Amino acid sequence: MSAVVSVLTTKDGQGSTSLALSLAWTAAEKRRVMALDADMSGTGTLADLIALDYGSRGIGNLFGTMAISGFLLEQQAVPVRTRPRLRVVPGLQGFCGPGVGELLPRLAPALEVLPEEMVVLDLGAALAHPRQESPRRTAEVIAAVSHRVLVVLHDSPARLVKSIQILKAAQLPQAELIVFESRRGVLREQIARTIGEHLPGHRLSAVLPWDERRAARAEDAAAPEQVPALLKSLRLAQPGAALGASEAQSTAAPPGQRDSREPL
Repeated sequence: MSAVVSVLTTKDGQGSTSLALSLAWTAAEKRRVMALDADMSGTGTLADLIALDYGSRGIGNLFGTMAISGFLLEQQAVPVRTRPRLRVVPGLQGFCGPGVGELLPRLAPALEVLPEEMVVLDLGAALAHPRQESPRRTAEVIAAVSHRVLVVLHDSPARLVKSIQILKAAQLPQAELIVFESRRGVLREQIARTIGEHLPGHRLSAVLPWDERRAARAEDAAAPEQVPALLKSLRLAQPGAALGASEAQSTAAPPGQRDSREPL
């Protein structure tokens, strides 16, 4: 059974796709990984970030099927020539899909029978999708399908306020927060206190510097940033790792301390 790691954010453009792809790319150095672009906003870019030629394949082809089997899902997966252990299911292009709360229950049986040791789901801003039933219901579905749930935030005060509002409404179980810093750590302690006060059930698992120029270079080279230290700190580095959030959090750094400082 694959270890399912879901990566999401509270607003488009905060780096969930970059993080999901970096985790999948790094893990695929030693084991089989599938990266699945399940961002239902219609702006799927995961495959584009590595200049993958995927033709007509993609997650959108699964919407018309009565049931999504492992075989059908694998038909949409594209091997990555430069990363032989990695396969990618491209996302939607030009149209919105159903909410994640509707998609994931249909996708779950297929995820259980894949040959990959890890599946990384890029869910985009799943908790803010306009077609979702409710943020809390969506959160429950994400938690039911995932072994680990990583929520990407930015250190912008305005964005953080909105993110806290969304996460409070969703009450996402087992969420682990990954904060991208663009202010060289100036607000790190303040953000850690704010998260601890307003989201006491959410763990601050890692703080990463966000370098816009470095991210642009990685995109131009179609080669994601590798994050072995982050993978190790999240206890996802070893084959067969499928820890629940509670076990991983017991060894993570306290809020305000970082597990990794790898740039993305």
